[in-house]
Amino acid sequence: MSLHRQLLRRFVLGIATAHAVLTVVFVLLTRTRDTYLGGILGTAMMSAAGEGASREEMLSRREEIKDQYFAERNLDGGFLESYTTWMIDMFTFDWGRSIESGELVTSLVFESALRTGAYVLPAMTLSVAFGVSLGVYSALRRGSRGEQAGRTATYLLFGLPNFWVGAMIMLVLGIPVYVGDGSIVSDHLLPIALLTTTLLAGQVSYARSESMEYVSAAFVKLVRAKGARDWRVARHVLRNAAIPLVSLFFTEMLAVLVLSVFVIEHLFGIAGFGTLLYDAVFYRDIPVVLGCTLAIIAVGVAGNVVQDVGYSVLDPRVDTGARH
Repeated sequence: MSLHRQLLRRFVLGIATAHAVLTVVFVLLTRTRDTYLGGILGTAMMSAAGEGASREEMLSRREEIKDQYFAERNLDGGFLESYTTWMIDMFTFDWGRSIESGELVTSLVFESALRTGAYVLPAMTLSVAFGVSLGVYSALRRGSRGEQAGRTATYLLFGLPNFWVGAMIMLVLGIPVYVGDGSIVSDHLLPIALLTTTLLAGQVSYARSESMEYVSAAFVKLVRAKGARDWRVARHVLRNAAIPLVSLFFTEMLAVLVLSVFVIEHLFGIAGFGTLLYDAVFYRDIPVVLGCTLAIIAVGVAGNVVQDVGYSVLDPRVDTGARH
């Protein structure tokens, strides 16, 4: 299969996946108990009762609030009609405006993604650079004190409650927890450090595990016999271990990121992608929830495409048909 056909196949599968996921999210948003609407109705009924409204007036007001609520979310028609309208809007990028803030959903998603990327991308880069380096070193120096210390540090990072540590650091520094002060420490340095240590343990473990399969291989012994330095041996080992490491990078790391972003942004009070999606789910802000969901799917599909291309670049044995 040629590279172009493979990429087209990924794109088509991505569209099908996006449709399936958006369908599930839409059903959950519209067919499960709406606690936010319940809170609005409860507050309105208590207010009406305090004003001495009759039962008929309270029921009428209740229906008016529900009608307005569903109309704002384009759910006043039948389920199939609403579902079709929302799906068409999502795939044509006519996402409209947020029900809560009134801002354009595309702008909200884009700006929040940039805010999240400001600490996610540096953390990913640091965790991969240090994680892979430490993992390969640990494999090459198996049994040494440095290797044992590295393994101990890895296990510690796996079990360390990093988010609690982050909260303690903020308290020590006098930074309000859960309320970001907009400083470079709470908005950048601490989130980057926390996310880096969260991702680092997995990268070290995976790199060490994959590299261990090649440290005793014949080609490594040959390279050592020629008097090559450790860094050159490490390069040969890493080149052969690169394929599974790339795969793990785009699966495990993205899974950890999706979970970590919500906690980090809540802890440091960052108005990023995780905060936007969390608030949108709470307020049943359907256009924002669906827009964020589609953005996550797009990142996943793009990651798979980069992974396929990376396979071909890293290992000539992985043939996409582009070399014919």
